[in-house]
Amino acid sequence: MKKYSLMWLVVLAGIWASCSDNNEEQRTPTPSITLDEESTQLLFDTSGGSLSVSFEASVAWTAEVDQSWCRVSPASGQAGHASVMVTADENDTYDERNAKLTLAAGGVSKTLVIVQKQKDALLVTSNRVDVDSDGGEIAVEIKANVTFEYEVEEAASEWIVPIETKALATTNLRFSVAANENAEKREGRIVVRSGEMEETVTVYQSGYTPTLVLSQNEYTVGSVGEEIVIELSTNLDYEMILPEEADWISEPPTRALSTYTHRIQVAPNDTYDLREAEIHFINREAEIDETVHIVQVQNDAIVVARSSYEVDAEGERLDFTVQSNVEFLVSLSEEWIKQVPVTRALEEVPLSFTVEANPNREPREATITLKADNVEQIITVLQTGYQETNRVSIVYSGEQFTVPLITGEYFMNAYIWWGDGSEREAYREGAVHAYDGIGPHTVVIESAGAEEIALPDLVGVSEIDLSEF
Repeated sequence: MKKYSLMWLVVLAGIWASCSDNNEEQRTPTPSITLDEESTQLLFDTSGGSLSVSFEASVAWTAEVDQSWCRVSPASGQAGHASVMVTADENDTYDERNAKLTLAAGGVSKTLVIVQKQKDALLVTSNRVDVDSDGGEIAVEIKANVTFEYEVEEAASEWIVPIETKALATTNLRFSVAANENAEKREGRIVVRSGEMEETVTVYQSGYTPTLVLSQNEYTVGSVGEEIVIELSTNLDYEMILPEEADWISEPPTRALSTYTHRIQVAPNDTYDLREAEIHFINREAEIDETVHIVQVQNDAIVVARSSYEVDAEGERLDFTVQSNVEFLVSLSEEWIKQVPVTRALEEVPLSFTVEANPNREPREATITLKADNVEQIITVLQTGYQETNRVSIVYSGEQFTVPLITGEYFMNAYIWWGDGSEREAYREGAVHAYDGIGPHTVVIESAGAEEIALPDLVGVSEIDLSEF
């Protein structure tokens, strides 16, 4: 009897140990990062130095920065309370620069903004403040050993309102930012002055939808080339895409000193042709694509907005503006384009032309040439040919209909009416439409320039009317 009791004790002990192991496996910690301090910004003065960031991580973590002028150490660690040291080099430029410190643990992350002031500056925490569409209270921290004054620019004074403090010597200025009830972005400026020193804090407020805010969307560059500065504000991660085909636009690696500031070098244009390119700032998840359009003029430029125009067969009036710093002549390659006489200053010359109707089915092309001394600008005018409207009607009974294949050398502008009260839709090869009932339904297809039609089969087709085809 004693032997059986001992065996039961061994079995119970094994079951208890197994349950204990399962409980341990179920206690896998949820990834999290908690900062010791609420501030999400690290401020360095111009001399650089090191600042410590302490946090609690529930799992193994990593740390990284996205600019070469600052470093973080250590770059990784285990779960528990930890500290990293962020070190910034001396900033010997006259531009503020910023970067990101990203702490990641498991699938979560915390981002801190690293800001370093330029030398010989009246220090504020940052020259930019980003506010979402809901508005709220913002703080601008001043680091100065002199008295100072501040003002909000008049254009933004209705939605950026100072919250009064008792003494001018305070190191924190507080402002109330009203909610932005519009979809459009807006910005306002707060100017802090002390004698000849001046700091401007720009407040960027997004609309009620996610936006990537560019300070400027259009740049016109002279033929000698120059450096342009693109500044942006966003609450999203983004990618900057330079045009591969435009090797005259580049971002020198040593000049990309800020996460939100891009310095783009435009090389000299030694040709007689205007050139243009686009830089895209995109976020694929939010389907955001903000574009910076760069136009560089040639020497002794004659500049038009477009180099080619398409005109309907019926003819029309063609108006466009020419920007030029030289006198130029207008010549026409075909008699069916005639210039409308005007008299205006040479700096900005509006030109008008009448395009006669095209009586032929074939499209035609002509050029307008603007010429002055050794430079010229050619505008191409493309006019479509005259096309009669083709119409085919098909009576069909069934649950699903596939459109016939319609072709022609100048086939265009085709639309389908399915005959069941649904809206018309543009013709596309192989289009299929499902019906709620058997029918019959009269399918109508109208187009221009159609020459041949081929049905995939005649199942369910009781009538075909080609009298207007």
